[in-house]
Amino acid sequence: MLVLSRQRDETIMIGDDVELTVVDIRGDKVRIGIKAPTHIAVHRKEVYDAIKNENQQAAQHAAIFRGEMLALKPRTAAVERRRPMGGTVLPTARIELTPVVAKDQSVAARRESA
Repeated sequence: MLVLSRQRDETIMIGDDVELTVVDIRGDKVRIGIKAPTHIAVHRKEVYDAIKNENQQAAQHAAIFRGEMLALKPRTAAVERRRPMGGTVLPTARIELTPVVAKDQSVAARRESA
């Protein structure tokens, strides 16, 4: 760890973008001003540790959730059947999608490709 001594209104530079300035000294407390670009997160250590802990817990919960989702049985490709109120079993509707043809493609070219 690098240890530096500074008096009030003196600054320490970290790289080209971060400035630490001693703003005030009162007894055993030192107030520090920090100038840093917005893309650099600046937190007190205890806040940083709390954020890190929350992120780790969220990642663990997400991994458990993903595992539970993968354990679910996927639907089969077979035709599913529904029971309407009367008790008769009917197949579910099937929708066939046709490819979209570009506007500049001629009718003859569409017939050839089909």
